Amino acid sequence: MGIRLFLCRCNGEIELPDNIDFGQDVEITIAEQLCSQEGRQLVSQAGQDIVLAGCTERVAEKFFADKNITFVNIREQGSYIGASTQKITDLIKASLQKVRAKENGRTRKYFEIKNKSALVVGGGIAGLEAAKQIALAGIKVYLLEKEPFLGGLLAKLDRLYPEGSPGAHTVYPLINSLLAIEGVETLTSATLLEVKGELGDYRVRIKQTQCYINDSLSVGRKCQEVCPVEVKKDGIIRKAIYYCPTHPDMYAIDTENCNKCGRCKEIAEKIDLDFEAREIELEVGAIVVATGLIPYPIDRISQYGYGRYENVLTPLEFELKVTTEEFSPKRVVIITCVGSRDENHLPYCSSICCFLGLKEAKLIKDTFPSTEVYLCYIDMRAYGEFEQLYSILRKVHGVHFIQGKPSEVTRRNGNLLVRVEDVQLGELLEIEADCVVLSHGFRPDEETLGQVGIRVDGHSFPENYIKASKSIDSNPRGIFICGGAAFPKAVFPTISEARDVAVSVINLLSKEKIEVSGTIPEIDSAVCSELECRICVSSCPYGAIKIEAEELKVDPSTCMGCGICSATCGASANQLQGETSRQLLAQVKALAGEDTIIAFLCKWCAYPAIDTCGYERLKYPDSVRIIKVACTGRVSGDLIMEAFSKGAKGVLVSGCYPDACHYVSGNLKARKRVFGLEEMIVSFGIDKKRLRIEWVEKREGKKLVRILEEMDKLA
Repeated sequence: MGIRLFLCRCNGEIELPDNIDFGQDVEITIAEQLCSQEGRQLVSQAGQDIVLAGCTERVAEKFFADKNITFVNIREQGSYIGASTQKITDLIKASLQKVRAKENGRTRKYFEIKNKSALVVGGGIAGLEAAKQIALAGIKVYLLEKEPFLGGLLAKLDRLYPEGSPGAHTVYPLINSLLAIEGVETLTSATLLEVKGELGDYRVRIKQTQCYINDSLSVGRKCQEVCPVEVKKDGIIRKAIYYCPTHPDMYAIDTENCNKCGRCKEIAEKIDLDFEAREIELEVGAIVVATGLIPYPIDRISQYGYGRYENVLTPLEFELKVTTEEFSPKRVVIITCVGSRDENHLPYCSSICCFLGLKEAKLIKDTFPSTEVYLCYIDMRAYGEFEQLYSILRKVHGVHFIQGKPSEVTRRNGNLLVRVEDVQLGELLEIEADCVVLSHGFRPDEETLGQVGIRVDGHSFPENYIKASKSIDSNPRGIFICGGAAFPKAVFPTISEARDVAVSVINLLSKEKIEVSGTIPEIDSAVCSELECRICVSSCPYGAIKIEAEELKVDPSTCMGCGICSATCGASANQLQGETSRQLLAQVKALAGEDTIIAFLCKWCAYPAIDTCGYERLKYPDSVRIIKVACTGRVSGDLIMEAFSKGAKGVLVSGCYPDACHYVSGNLKARKRVFGLEEMIVSFGIDKKRLRIEWVEKREGKKLVRILEEMDKLA
């Protein structure tokens, strides 16, 4: 079947070439305005490969959503800048060659939403809120919590600051309102074992090991009294039988620490101490990861003496000791950023360490006003209501704020001793205290995120995954992350994010099927298995390429269609649909020639910049031939070398600025590739100045013109 070529005059703004014979396989239709109702109907009736030559793709896509249309920009890159007829003809020919070079029609990928239910992993504030909102929409929800009781960290806290309201104001109503909704099933003392399948059809294995005392609370209390096993948890001593006033409303047995002595069975005969784990298999359409804040193990920060010195505490341990009146310290030193902003531990700011430090300072002042409080910080990152809390602590409560990171915590005269340099005073201080609170950083939940196929390295949260899922060109997602699992945050931002995620889950599960919006790579397993280099796995910024049964598979729900992986594949086994190596090479061969400049422009920044040149009538050399790519990271070395072999005087690779790449790091990978090619082209007698990589933003048309003019002047 031939190609249908539509040429648009854009109401007289485009002057078409006189010679429009592009071969016998091309059927040509000329229109005055293809975006008109008549024009759109004309295109919609063409049931074959379509090439549409007219305005920029950015505009044309508004009217023609069919993903099998190949667009040619002959307005902004042609008529608007007074381009020659030859250049306009070349651009059309190159697009026709691109279509001819495709091996198969671009396949559309659909996800069938087979299971209209959701799994929420984590029974803290984020998981509770997300589960509640999803369930209110009439969707079956399974809520999985590893602890015997719901509520997470919030259930352990006494008060929420800056206002100081009891945590019960939030957690109790939330749990009760969730459990009142039909279609919610809670799985406590349960852990995730395995997740298989895809969006709309996940198969999940769960292990549950739980033991509750089903008699009255009075019976549970008596069992607790006779239990001989003491467990230190969050700095507090409790029994192996314990109660948490959330849900379920029963005493639980700590199955990990119970010694099965049987003392409790003398009071409650029905207790089963075998603790046999059961496996549960679920089928769900979407999964929400809401596993909360995972503390960084601060015993690794040896200079502060955690685990060696009594009363060197975490914020949670300190709060529990204060609110249960286990001690009443006379002098407290709070250290923020413990582990955070430290290349040896957590290189990032954990966002809430300062808040926690301020909170504990206010808690001790509210409980014991006469206690002297010192707070050591690197930078006080308090905003909104926390800024006011900071001012109140400093001006009203007399908390001593010291800008400086303590070097160590030791002991002297029976007291803890904190050594710190006050940066503002330029003095080395030694502060004696009976309690030191380490406001530590938080790390990603590697285990759970890994089980759902999201790659993290232990020193960074899944920012790439989250950023991509919120992008306008994101493919549909079945795995969602919220709350502390996404990044450390306070309670109310957590609730807000959980609601946003719930809306996404509801929208997804309300559909019967959903289409992958963007192009994705296809991997030829037969070719790939011969090399087994698997470079594409590590090159993907989103972890979308996975190994299943010794074969590489692309997850369409995670892939962003950047093509970075295709450019790294030396065997050409990995090909991005719509931008295969064969298609791009066909464009290069059609455009490259003596005295031409081949410009590979990313569609997000550099390509809009060349459009800007058209709108502002900024002329650039007629020798320039544009090839639009998803990302500069898609431009492989063989494309560049092919251009030079055809006689091109220069090759430009241009995209987003380094920190602004739409695909995280594609531009940096492109830069590394270009620099690596410089030595090769020099060995062929080509001046390395003829190969350039440049960062250009959409408004920088003048900069792009200057670059192209400089390249055109090279001999």
